[in-house]
Amino acid sequence: MADLSSDTHIISLGRMPQQASVREARDNWTGVINRKERRKLQNRLNQRRFRSRKQDNEVKPQCAIINGEKQADAVNNHEDDGDNSLSSNVARSDVLPAPIICSLSEAQHSGCTFAPAAVHALMVDFERGAMKAHVSGSPKTDLLIKLSRVNVLRAAYENAFAMGMSAEWVCEDDRLSIFNLPGPCLSEDSIPSSLRPTSLQRKVPHHPWLDIFPFPRMRDNFIRAGDHLNDDDLCHDLTAFWDTRRSGATLLVWGAPWDPQNWEATEEFARKWGFFLQGCPEILISTNNWRRRRGERPLVWKRIFGIF
Repeated sequence: MADLSSDTHIISLGRMPQQASVREARDNWTGVINRKERRKLQNRLNQRRFRSRKQDNEVKPQCAIINGEKQADAVNNHEDDGDNSLSSNVARSDVLPAPIICSLSEAQHSGCTFAPAAVHALMVDFERGAMKAHVSGSPKTDLLIKLSRVNVLRAAYENAFAMGMSAEWVCEDDRLSIFNLPGPCLSEDSIPSSLRPTSLQRKVPHHPWLDIFPFPRMRDNFIRAGDHLNDDDLCHDLTAFWDTRRSGATLLVWGAPWDPQNWEATEEFARKWGFFLQGCPEILISTNNWRRRRGERPLVWKRIFGIF
């Protein structure tokens, strides 16, 4: 038999970065297909990392999560901008919004999110099609439902940018909220008041996705729910514009996404996710204000929440 030793290369096997906090095999979430179980393991590891960082405080603020100056500059003077110009996708229907800048590869998206790997390219294609339908004056009901989800997804990114996060930071499954990291990357004064963190957001490790809603009590409700929150189902209802299944359980965004008055909950969303709306008078008031503008009857919240 030929001597192959001279041609043999030893491949050193090391841990993936995502496995850095794994101490036992049962904590290893890589390769776990079930999203709920994977999220549970990720939360456990995130809490471990959070405690470790708190103890040795040697980790510097991860300001690299800010997507350069481009995204953060877009939110300067946000509360003085009376025409809500940043949310061009909802405030101005005659201008195509800028594409979301995300450096993650399709392979990384495929492994980290519940969305299609090419979700940002799909957003661009959909928005172009929606613009064409708008110009021709023939938007279909199905298109409008999908558009509402695109608007929520874009609103999520815009609010993330306003807090100093990049698209990559929001997209990856194993990321911690920037409010769980030592030291702020942005001064709180530069964050819209509706998005500034609550004490619970600072104390409890969680995914940055839960930070994007401009309703402090709603964010706390999501965080308190912990593993009982089916975040896969929630994300689907709010943002899955690529899915052909029709669901009215979503939110609507009518202007600058950091302004609570620009958000509306559909009746279906309120019935399905009403627990997370409780204690959030801003969205309850805003919802009925938008319904009145359309000539629709306001929702009776006591009836929807089952309070008599």
